[in-house]
Amino acid sequence: MTLTPAHRETSARVAERARAVRRNVPEVAAAITRDVRASIPRYDAPGTRRVLDEAVSTALHRFLDAVDGAPHRDRGVEELFRTLGLTEARAGHSLSDLRAAVHIAVSCSWQFLRRTEAESGSGQPIRSDIADAVIAFADHLVAEADAGHAEGARRRDGDSLRARARLAESLLTGAPTLPDDHDAWPVPSTVLVAVVELPDGERPDLSALGRTALIVREGDRLVILADSAHREQVVETVAAAGTGRIGLATAPTQSAVPAAFRWGRRVLQMVQRGVIPEARVVDAADHLTQVWLHAEPGLRQALVQEKLKPLLAETPNSREILSETLLVWLETRDSAPAIAAHLGVHPQTVRYRWKRINELFGEALREPEFIVQITMILKASVPLWKAGDQSDFERFQTSDQA
Repeated sequence: MTLTPAHRETSARVAERARAVRRNVPEVAAAITRDVRASIPRYDAPGTRRVLDEAVSTALHRFLDAVDGAPHRDRGVEELFRTLGLTEARAGHSLSDLRAAVHIAVSCSWQFLRRTEAESGSGQPIRSDIADAVIAFADHLVAEADAGHAEGARRRDGDSLRARARLAESLLTGAPTLPDDHDAWPVPSTVLVAVVELPDGERPDLSALGRTALIVREGDRLVILADSAHREQVVETVAAAGTGRIGLATAPTQSAVPAAFRWGRRVLQMVQRGVIPEARVVDAADHLTQVWLHAEPGLRQALVQEKLKPLLAETPNSREILSETLLVWLETRDSAPAIAAHLGVHPQTVRYRWKRINELFGEALREPEFIVQITMILKASVPLWKAGDQSDFERFQTSDQA
């Protein structure tokens, strides 16, 4: 702070009284902090008491440095009050409480100065320039707090984006606790997880979602977290932005978000592999069985090699038509004519195929546990085979040759 020439031209008496008052700083500081805490309950919280004590004591010493004519020492009071303003802004508070605290400090300081002047027996009133200096110094501190508050508001806007990104990462990875700033987005009871494919270099405009959703980028995908009640808005906004497929999954609780994230990615992968039919919007809820069956690819492959060995030994054409016919029978248990109608072939063709299937698997087709197993295996594998994935057969041939 720079005092005006009038403020610096203090008399010897004023300088002497200021130096005499300095030893009473602890008493004055205690009175100020007591009145501030009584008037502003928020400043009486344990976490703020130390900050309040430091601000009051530092400000009192800095003011006395200015008026007693002693060499000025940089006590960092300006930086302290800028920090106070910045902290209030980042916490979402106005400066009304801080301004009220400064007003209380001025009042307490003024009362103390008047009392000590009266006790000195000089019979002279306090000089008006000292009164002006007290007010000017208080205004100076508030101006520093204002500057800090403005900076804090700017940082808060940037921090909000970072806080939302941190929250999204915590939700998607299943962190045991959310960040302290999780109020950046109120986590709904049921979370919609949308995994969006991005064509090369595309940066879609999803501003229509506003702050109702969390949006983070993951490689060549976007991940959107939203209230499940906003499903249609999310789909429409993404579609309007011109991006690729959307994999949707719903998490009934906060802890289920990582699983929903996996499901959303998996359904998109299965569309690419041909396991799930091509679609712009793919809801995992419509394909949960396939999501489940493909959760452990290695286990599926091992079961194929163990349970379907006779089928794998057939020629490519034979195993394709036999596996398709067997799967329809397992799923429907229909008659030969009904299965034929489903496959678009003659009933006699189905009977021929069924005869061959019985030759391959024999009595195992009458064992309930085996039926359950091969039903799941074929449901997971036939779509892969029809899409051109030959890895199961190549693995069988390698093993057979070995």
